[in-house]
Amino acid sequence: MLALTLGLLLAVPDPGPRLVRSAREVLGVPYRLGGRMRGPDDGLDCQGLVFYSVERLGPCAWRSFSVFPTESILGGELGRAILQPTLTAELDLQVLRPGDVLWMVGYSENPKEPAIGVLGGRPVWVWHLALYAGEGRMIAGDHHAGEVAELELRPYLADHADEYAGVLVTRLDGPPAPRRCRRGRLPRPPERPVD
Repeated sequence: MLALTLGLLLAVPDPGPRLVRSAREVLGVPYRLGGRMRGPDDGLDCQGLVFYSVERLGPCAWRSFSVFPTESILGGELGRAILQPTLTAELDLQVLRPGDVLWMVGYSENPKEPAIGVLGGRPVWVWHLALYAGEGRMIAGDHHAGEVAELELRPYLADHADEYAGVLVTRLDGPPAPRRCRRGRLPRPPERPVD
C-alpha cells in the first residue's frame, strides 16, 4: 500500500496537453528568427515556441536548453525519442500524442552540428521543429506562415518535401531535463483584444 501511495504522489501528469495549451497562447505572434518574446517587438521562431511552452512546465527558463537540436535530442532535454528519423510518407500519426516535439529533418548539411541520423542511406540534420497538437495538426513558429500557426501536419510536410525529408519525434513523460537550469522571468502571453 505504501509503494502504491508513493507511486501516486510521484506520478507526473502528462505534460502534453499543457504544452499545447501554452503554444496556443501565442498563435499569431510574428515569426522572428531567434525570437524569444524578450520585448514587445520580438516574435518567436520554431525553437522559441517550443521553449515558450516548455518553460511553463518547470522552473527552467529557455536559456537552460541547448539551441543545438542534436545536442538537445541526444541529451533528452525535451523527452525521449519515440521515433527515430522517419520518412514523412511513413510517419504514423497514430503513434503521436499532443505535446510531442516534431523535429523535421532534411538532407541539407548543417556545418555547425553532426547529423542526427540517416534516412534512405543519407545523413539528415534537424531544420525545423514544432509541437504536435493532436488530430493531425502541429503548432510551429513557422517561417513559411510568418507567424506562430496551427497547421495540418501532412499537407505541411508534403508542401515542404524539398526541405524536410522526415521527422524525428521526442516525448516528455515528465518534466524537461536540461543539463543546467537557469531561472528567468517568463515572457507574458500577448494580450488579445476583447470581442
